[in-house]
Amino acid sequence: MEILNNLFSGGKPKEKYDTVKDEYLQEVQEAVDIVNNGVENGSFSEMTERLDKLPSVNISRDKYVFEYNCPITNTWSVVVCILFIALCVYYVPIYIGTIVYSDTFKMSALVGILVSAIVIAINFIVIAEKFCEMHFNKRYNTYVKDLKFKNIELIDDLAVYSKVEPEKVIKDLNKAVKTKLIPQGHFGKDNLIFIASDEVYEKYKDKQAVYDRYYRKQVEERLRMKERTKEMQAIMDQGQGYIDKIHESNDIIKDKIISQKLDRMENVVSMIFHEVDVNPQNADKLGMFMNYYLPTTEKLLEAYIEIDEKQIKGKSLEKTKKYIEGAIDKIIDSFEGLLDKFYHEKEMDIAADISAMEILMKQDGLSV
Repeated sequence: MEILNNLFSGGKPKEKYDTVKDEYLQEVQEAVDIVNNGVENGSFSEMTERLDKLPSVNISRDKYVFEYNCPITNTWSVVVCILFIALCVYYVPIYIGTIVYSDTFKMSALVGILVSAIVIAINFIVIAEKFCEMHFNKRYNTYVKDLKFKNIELIDDLAVYSKVEPEKVIKDLNKAVKTKLIPQGHFGKDNLIFIASDEVYEKYKDKQAVYDRYYRKQVEERLRMKERTKEMQAIMDQGQGYIDKIHESNDIIKDKIISQKLDRMENVVSMIFHEVDVNPQNADKLGMFMNYYLPTTEKLLEAYIEIDEKQIKGKSLEKTKKYIEGAIDKIIDSFEGLLDKFYHEKEMDIAADISAMEILMKQDGLSV
């Protein structure tokens, strides 16, 4: 069953993957235990020392999707265009007055109005283009947050995650491929799926009928399960509560560096719950995450805020804040790694489903 081992994992044997996954889950558990004990006992320096001693177990994932940062020149271009428009608008009444009251300079005034109209039109076009680029930048970087963990994604799932219409997602991804932001990007048949790497695309082409049938079934399943059950709604509400808590903590904490870290944390936690929302069968995997990992993270943020709000500042308190910041880094890395391993596991499940579907299609005499 070579397809099970190699379809998404880049040729890594499944046994090796399982071993690494178990080691990583153990590391996450140890990290959360250390943070929990450190917060409860107030021993932040010891907490950081113990976190630094944890081994780093990683599954390598090649990078196929690259972030895009809109150049600052776009903002300045908009400002300059607005100034040009304001200048032209200022002179238009003067030109009109000249036409009305001066026969000598009437023609010059008409030329002035025409030039002003052209300049205004050109500058509005430039402003529109720059705003489109800024909006694309915002949408695209949302796609990156989802795609950086995956080799294949349903367009509909990406649209749900980014809160963008599927047609716009397809248009944006086409632009990303053309501009080499996703240099190996490809679409499946009828733009049903997006594939981020050439390697996986070659495997898709080799078994296209199987892939297409599998992902069409996934879309049909999404439609059938569009209405959340009460149990799933309760999970999503609880998850949103933790996401809101992280966001509120970020609003309270003024430090820019820690704020960037909390942005990362909020994104990872949101992605985990999004994945469960579109694949409810994964809800049973959230037990430790919801009942232990997230409450521990909440305690850590509360401890940081409590220290940050103290009126009396000193070297000891500042040092403690640094210890907590280090712990937050470790927790975020653990969550991101956990999400990465979650997708690796999902990809292995998909490979198994596709392999089984391939066998069934052959038995039914269908072309594979």
